[in-house]
Amino acid sequence: MTKAKKHNKTVTISVRLKSEEHEMLQRLCRLKNTTQTACLAHLATRQAREELLQYGVHEYVEGRASLSELATKTGLDVPTIMEAVAKTRAKDQGAQAAFLAAAKSLAEAHQDPAFYQLAVTALKD
Repeated sequence: MTKAKKHNKTVTISVRLKSEEHEMLQRLCRLKNTTQTACLAHLATRQAREELLQYGVHEYVEGRASLSELATKTGLDVPTIMEAVAKTRAKDQGAQAAFLAAAKSLAEAHQDPAFYQLAVTALKD
């Protein structure tokens, strides 16, 4: 059984840059020893993928779409979206823990236990 070859058709687009933006692009290309076309293609596809992933995570966390729906909409696979969701939740939990630790320190320093309870309540809302 042979796999059908995927034809990667090249599409040409044009981009208008201000002179400062073009100079920045040229500097980057010189440093990376690459063409402007290759550099822009790389940057654009990397950014587009990141934006699609952020969209998928946001929509999933907000309960607006299932993983399979998001995979279809974004073109990303389900495990990739799941991994990004897990990383986002881990970052959120880390930030919450740091917030509570700071609130606890302030509450103790000012002898105001209600301040810590207010922080806990704020996270629940």
